[in-house]
Parts: sequence; structure tokens; C-alpha cells
Amino acid sequence: MTIAIAGAGIAGLTAALALHARGFDVATYERADRLEAAGAGIQLSPNALHVLFDLGLGPALDETMVRQDAVLIRQGVSGKLVQRVPLEFCERRWGAPYGVIHRGDLQSVLLEAVRQRGIPLALGHDVGAIAQDASGVRVSFLSGQSGIEARILVGADGLWSSVRKSLGLTEPPRFTGKRAWRAVLAMDDVPDFFHGKVTGLWLGERAHLVHYPVRGGAAFNVVAITHDRDATPGWSTPQKPEALLPHFADWDGRIVAMLRSVADWRTWPLYERRCDRPMARDRVALIGDAAHPMLPFMAQGGGAAIEDAAELAAGLAGPDEDASRLLAWSALRVPRVSRIQAEAHANGERYHWRWPLSTVRDLGLAALGGPRMLERYAWLYGWKPAKTA
Repeated sequence: MTIAIAGAGIAGLTAALALHARGFDVATYERADRLEAAGAGIQLSPNALHVLFDLGLGPALDETMVRQDAVLIRQGVSGKLVQRVPLEFCERRWGAPYGVIHRGDLQSVLLEAVRQRGIPLALGHDVGAIAQDASGVRVSFLSGQSGIEARILVGADGLWSSVRKSLGLTEPPRFTGKRAWRAVLAMDDVPDFFHGKVTGLWLGERAHLVHYPVRGGAAFNVVAITHDRDATPGWSTPQKPEALLPHFADWDGRIVAMLRSVADWRTWPLYERRCDRPMARDRVALIGDAAHPMLPFMAQGGGAAIEDAAELAAGLAGPDEDASRLLAWSALRVPRVSRIQAEAHANGERYHWRWPLSTVRDLGLAALGGPRMLERYAWLYGWKPAKTA
């Protein structure tokens, strides 16, 4: 029988392509009535690009992805450069570059590949009840369509996953007290200081900011992170700049001026939840945010979901029975994903340290050196699916 995937975001579409590449029959079901190229930037480190390149998506990605030369870490208030991390070494060190891309462009590349390869994609299908036994999984849809039977169901339906709830996993994600703000500007409207194939990481007390080019360098993606007590739902709520600017009032003037130039921000609260242990229940697997929502402070939310998909496809190609393969896949994924989550959480704390801890942090980053900082992430960037490594 077909492997069914719930969700047509980055996780679901990558899973469809990875499973199809290994000869599985796959069908994808998405709750939305139409797919929109929404969102802002996403960082694709070598571990994620290994998967996407292996799926034959390199030429399509390179039309809009920007291969980064460095991360420039700066103090938010003074603008002083703390450290330069040389991302140009990634391809030579791990066989793939470090790229940044607009999330909508990445989704468009994945969606076009799904269509070209004839993988069925049904929109307007919201997962309802799930029942499973030794013969397969039966799925009904809240939106009224006829139910389906599948060999395996992959839940790739995001933070508020219907598939996860249907398995009786009711622990909600935890609001972290942080909020993200994003905007995308035309690069021509951004001062020359911010140009170049670099990611800017600015650190301050109770706030930090990240920026990098997208759309082949024609646009500028900026994300600000602040503390907040408000967990108002929604991942793309409009907000005026007056609500953001007080968090950066004493920052370097170049940052303040750039933030003031943004007429409209989109904002959302940040959540996390411990990785499900295991990430599979009998014939149902959870991937991406459905299984392990994480803070974006390792830039690995999308990367971990892409890894999940590739490892799942590799694991299911083995000789054992499906449920056993899913448990083995989960055993591989849980320790790694949990480590990424922990590192992202710790970064979120370190980025917002007050004096004197912030001074200790900056001195440590300066003493460590850019190449050694990059090498600290060899465990992350050098990953390949275990079945093919």
C-alpha cells in the first residue's frame, strides 16, 4: 500500500521526494486548500543540503539560494565585530555549502519536484481519526473526503499536529517567553553596510537580530528576537514597528535606522517541546515540528525536518517489518534531535545575556577563533543519513 504523508510543508514534501526516490509509492495530504509561497528566510546548512542535493534539487535551489561566505557576530549596542565564522570552508570540509533561501522559494522547489515526479498531492484534506493494526493505517478526514488506507502514515503537519493528537500525545508545546519578528526588504533599499554573502548575528541584552540575503541576493531577510509575555497564536501576525523599536532603542545606529525603515513586521511566538520518545507509534511516524518543535537559535528547524525525512526513507528500505524499521529509525533520530534542541535552547539564553556574562561570552568567542567555532559544529554539519553514510 501507499505511504501517506500528512502535511505539504518542508518536512512533508522532502519526505515524499525521499521516499519516492527509494521506490516507495507515496501520496501527500495537506489541510490547506492552496499552498502559498509565504514566510521569510531559512538557513540550509551542509547537513540539510546533502539531502536536497542528493534528491537532484541543486540546480533549482541555486537559482535563488545564496551560498554564504561567513557569519559576522557583533555586539548589538556598539556594533563591534566579535568574530567572523568562515562558512566558505563548509563545502571543502563537509562536501556541501552553507546556503540561505527564502522559505517560499524552497517550498516552490520542493513542490515542483513533487509534481514533476508524479507524486500525488491532495489539498484540503485535514486529518481526523487514525486507526491502525498489523495490516496498515486507516485515516479519515475532517474535511469530508473519503478516508484512505495506507501502509504507513507520516505526520509532517507542524507544531499543532493533528496526527500527533490522534495518537493520544497531548503534551502541548511550551511558550518560551520569546517572540520572533521578520521582514523582507528589497536589497536596493538596504545600506551597503548590510550587503554581501554574509549572515549578521547581533547580540544584546534580552534581544538579538539575524539578517542575510535571499532571492538570489535581491532581497534582505531580517529576523529580530525579543522577550515577550504574550503567546498570542499565529505564525505571521502583522505588527507595526512601534511595537518592536523600544527593544532596540540603545543599539548601534545602523541597526536602529534599518529597523525604522520597515513599515510592517510579521511576528509569532516561539515554542518548543521535548522530542517525542519514540518518534513513531506502530505504523505512524512523526517528523519535523510535529515531533520536535525547537527554537531557531541553531537555524536547524528546517534542517532537522529534512534530516528526519531522509533518514526515514533510508530506514524503511531495510529488510525488517515496517513497525520495527520505524522504531529503529526513531532510535537513530531521538538522540541527535534532542541534542540540536538543547543546543538551540542554550544559544537562546547565551545570546541574551546581560553584563557581565555577555562580556565573558564575547571574550570567549573572540579567543576561540572563527575556524575553531565552525569546527565545533562538525557533529551537526557533517551528518549524512546513517543508512547511506
